[in-house]
Amino acid sequence: MENTLIVNSVGIGGAVFVGIVFVCFIVVYLKKRMAHDQSNQSVSVRKKISWEEKRRHPRVAISWGATVESRRGTDDVQLKNISLGGAFVVCPRPLGLNEKLKIAINVPHRGCLPLNAEVVWSNANVPDDKIVNRGMGIRFVANIAEYRDRLKAAISADFEDAFH
Repeated sequence: MENTLIVNSVGIGGAVFVGIVFVCFIVVYLKKRMAHDQSNQSVSVRKKISWEEKRRHPRVAISWGATVESRRGTDDVQLKNISLGGAFVVCPRPLGLNEKLKIAINVPHRGCLPLNAEVVWSNANVPDDKIVNRGMGIRFVANIAEYRDRLKAAISADFEDAFH
């Protein structure tokens, strides 16, 4: 009887020991997994914040036609968003980085707005299956005060129309 009691005690003790080791293993695994997920999340949040901090002006979603004049010639394009600092230009053949251009924006109910710009990014070399709209990001540069004021008025009017 004593032998059975000892065997049962060892068996129960062994089972408890294995259970404790198993629980510790699960706790350590979950802590590592959560730490990894949180570090990835904080990296993506940091990237988002750092990108947003680079923009000085809020963007407004639009769909305005425009004509781009560059060393390559003239192309009709579409603007998808705009700010006082620049715009996203949807076009089949984006220009190269830092290339200067003139863009004549067809602002609804306000006529044509000619501006100088330069390309700050382009998805020209990205495969078609990886993008939604082929195009380029432009920054407005060296424009006279009258044209900057007209741009500001057009963006403000479009922004207000979106909320009415």
